[in-house]
This record gives sequence, structure tokens and C-alpha cells, in this order.
Amino acid sequence: MKLLLLAARISLLAVLSLASWPPGAASAQPAASKGEAELLVPPGGGAFEIPVHAGAVCILSFPEKMAASALTSSADFEVKSWGDDGVAVRGTSKATTATLALATTTGAVKVNVTFRVVPAAERALTLVRFKAASLQEAYEARVAAEVGRRLQPLQAELARASADLDSKIRSRADAMIAERLLLRHRAAELSAHERNGAHVIAHVDSALLLGDDGYLFFEIENRSGSSYRLASVAVELDGKDLAGAARLSRAATEQDSAVLGVVPAGGRTRGIVVVRAAAAAVGRRMTLVLQEPEGRRVLKVTRGVSFQ
Repeated sequence: MKLLLLAARISLLAVLSLASWPPGAASAQPAASKGEAELLVPPGGGAFEIPVHAGAVCILSFPEKMAASALTSSADFEVKSWGDDGVAVRGTSKATTATLALATTTGAVKVNVTFRVVPAAERALTLVRFKAASLQEAYEARVAAEVGRRLQPLQAELARASADLDSKIRSRADAMIAERLLLRHRAAELSAHERNGAHVIAHVDSALLLGDDGYLFFEIENRSGSSYRLASVAVELDGKDLAGAARLSRAATEQDSAVLGVVPAGGRTRGIVVVRAAAAAVGRRMTLVLQEPEGRRVLKVTRGVSFQ
């Protein structure tokens, strides 16, 4: 429930941010790499705050030639030209904040930049690219950046809740197994075998009764010339399928997710299937059914499969 509430809060925050952020504000795109950012400047100019480290140089890059003058509000920052379309800024050890007013020669890009010195442990920028943008582009980018900033604490909280939920699920699973072991547990060795006409053999070698449920352990031996792709496992009793989850020790790849697993030609692979309400089937003969997609190369083990 906590995870669902967090997810709902994230979705609602995104909607509210899109609806409330004022258009025409300056905007920032996510950094292309660590220490870099691209800032979109709407018509009429924009104001930005840029984090920097003391003593580190930050380059401001513009899409066209810069105007000759640059105004600064602090003598603790060194400001120099960087070619004809850029500015290099470096804060001294005493620097805290400073403001630059910059513009290109055509006036298409005008910015008011506030540099803020941050601790070495915090992220700072070393390269900032300014790009002229339409009002709509700048607005959308700013909204995206603001939504990302506001979502960070919620995402961190969601990650912590998820980790806590994983731990609780594991504890609950352990408790359920312990309860079932106290209720009933019995293991039996089986020796059931069956083969099909394609030279694929199924071996059922053991059964475990655990509380009301049970587990059948089997092995597929593939003597054919092609891989055996197990698609489904059934445990039939009186016309009903009691099978729950099934797994193979050689699991399927993401590219072959339509099957439970693959037994290579000439190989052997172990498997297990959960049998629901197995306590009611004690002493009764069941049928284990293994098959490939579309019912191909079916294996039916009809004798010797039971919980004792």
C-alpha cells in the first residue's frame, strides 16, 4: 500500500508541476554528462543559477559571438573571454556568489547568471551551453527539470520503501514455510520415467509434501538432435490441473520468454513444480505433463508420481 501511495504522489506531483510552472522562465535540460548542462534561453532573456566549485573553471558557451562587456558583482570571481563566443569564470577560495550579465552581439541570447560556490561533495558545472529557444521550448524544459528536482526525494523514499517491502516479503515467506513445516512435511523418493517418440525422457525422482502443498522434482533428458523448449508443466488428478509455479534450473532468456526453459540437445536439466492442495492427493496417482509450445513433443509420466 505504501508503494502505491508513493507512486500516486509522484504522478500527482508531475501533473501539478506542469499546470503551475510559469511560462517564460529560463530552462535547463538534463546534463549530457557529469559537469555539463545545456540551458534554453527564452525570448527576452533568462536568469540562471549555476553551481561551481571554488578554484574550478566554468566555461559558458554561446551560439554566437559575445558582446564585448561582461558585468560581475564580485571581485572574488575571475571572468575572461573564451574565444569570441564564450566566457571562462573561476571563483577564488574566498568566493561565495557572483552575478554576470551577458548577451550576444545580436541580442538573441541574454542571460543573467548567478554563480554559487558549493562544497566539493556536491555536483558542480564546468561547461554550460546556452541555446536560444522558443517560449514553449523553454517552458517545457523548465517544467521537466523542476519535476525531476521535486521527484528526487520521493523516488528516494520509494526506493527505501521498496527495499523494506522486499525484506518484509522475504520474512513473510520464511514464516509461511516454517508454519507449513510444522503442519506437515514428508519427503519421498520416486522412480518414475517416461519418454516420447522424439527421444526426450522425463524422470520424476522425488516428491516433497509441505503443509497443504507439495513439490515434484523432475529432470528432462534430451537425447534428440534439437533443443527441448519447455513451455508448460501440468499435474493432473481427476481431470484437474493442480500445478502452480514451475521452474527449470536452466531458465529461458529474455529473447525466449515464451518458455520456462531450454534443455539443449544431448543435455539434462532439472525442474520443479508446485502442486496445490497436494495433501488431498496423498496416496493417489497423478500425471505429470510436460510440453513444448503449441503442444509439441509432449511428455506424460503416468505411473509412479504420487505423494506418500
